Amino acid sequence: MSELLGVTAAVLTFVSAACFLGRTRKQEGLAWLESRPQDVARLYLRHASDVDAYWLHVEFRNGHKRMVAAPWEIDDALRRLAPLGLRLSAQDRDALARQRHQ
Repeated sequence: MSELLGVTAAVLTFVSAACFLGRTRKQEGLAWLESRPQDVARLYLRHASDVDAYWLHVEFRNGHKRMVAAPWEIDDALRRLAPLGLRLSAQDRDALARQRHQ
């Protein structure tokens, strides 16, 4: 029984750490975008079929790409980036609107 509790605690610790690191990485990425908007080539959406939702990504002028926001964070991220001139293309905005009206 104690072995099962130990394994359960280890799994929960691993999952919690992974969630924390993922959230921290996204927040750092968004803050970096806000400080260096001139390095952004484009914002775009990428559809994840397993959750049937869009994730917000960025492509930098040097060709690197990075995930910026999960589906439930897209609106907040776009609001933060809009004053900097960073917006989705019309096609991506339409796709996001269609998904929300389903």
